[in-house]
Amino acid sequence: MKFLKYFLSKLAQSPRVSHLGLDLGSYSLKVAEVSLKGDRPLLKGFSQAKTFDTAIVNNIVNDQVLLTSNLKNLFSNLNPATHSVFLSLPFEVTIFGKFSVSNPEAFKEIEKQINDEIPYRVEDVYYSYFIMPEKNGYEVYYLVAKKDNIEKIMNVLSTLGYSLENVDADFINVHNFLEYLYGPENKAVLDLGNEKVKIHFSNKEVPLYTRELFNLGFKTIKAQIMKELKITSDMAERFLFNPPSDARGMKIKEIYINYFKTLIEEINLGIEIVKSKYHFSPEVLYLVGGGAKIPDIHSLLSNLLKVEVRKIDIKNKIDISENIDPKYLNTILTQGIFALAAAIKDFI
Repeated sequence: MKFLKYFLSKLAQSPRVSHLGLDLGSYSLKVAEVSLKGDRPLLKGFSQAKTFDTAIVNNIVNDQVLLTSNLKNLFSNLNPATHSVFLSLPFEVTIFGKFSVSNPEAFKEIEKQINDEIPYRVEDVYYSYFIMPEKNGYEVYYLVAKKDNIEKIMNVLSTLGYSLENVDADFINVHNFLEYLYGPENKAVLDLGNEKVKIHFSNKEVPLYTRELFNLGFKTIKAQIMKELKITSDMAERFLFNPPSDARGMKIKEIYINYFKTLIEEINLGIEIVKSKYHFSPEVLYLVGGGAKIPDIHSLLSNLLKVEVRKIDIKNKIDISENIDPKYLNTILTQGIFALAAAIKDFI
């Protein structure tokens, strides 16, 4: 079941040919191109670039001129066949919640309830909702985002000749995408970002809870490496994902051990919260984000958690262009997963 498949959408006017999935991060920008090849999706291309300083601050567009330049370079590098964009909004700039109703067709009452639940006027936001039958009525799950940030992005894309066709939240896109790949399952998606870590929990039907860990972004590991080894930022970033085979590498391993000890405690705390509040426990954990490049991270987490840690594999469901280097596919399926999940949503 695709949960909240479309948030802000003009798809009724658009042919299902090819789409770009766009993920605008404060640290990096990613774009994936997906089309249909017969009845199967085809991953045609992927590109990413470091976000210009101050272009996006705290996931909000801060400088439209810089973002325009940034995206122009990104699209030029990809050279896509389509200008149809599906935007993946980060969790931080959305409001996600639910409430109960007795009549699923009471549209004005549902809109009023959403308006009462959020800290903005309903006229100032885009919103979407999904109604799910329950034993004693219906649950309305809603997603809300401020119009001003989305419209800034829309204006930037329009300047470059691109059209914003659909907007949705990253955690909803990835929930639907993983369901397409593996079927319904209780799962957690561990997003190891530069600034912070997020853990998205979903049961077999819907996303339910996200836990944000502000002190565990992998930039904290980089800062520790710089401090302990007294090296530059560029060298620390290189060592972060490829430690040297000497005493410095041993020191970095110690830093990793302390980091993983804290991370495991926080993951387990998140699991206990969803057990208590939502009455399920994840059967599998998927690892995404830049931190997924940390050496041996999948095996380390597998050994420390009582949950399967699974690498995302798309080959059984999605064709891959011969232009994509197989070695680069792991980057797409970790750092670029939200862009890919946005691009493919209309084809699954």
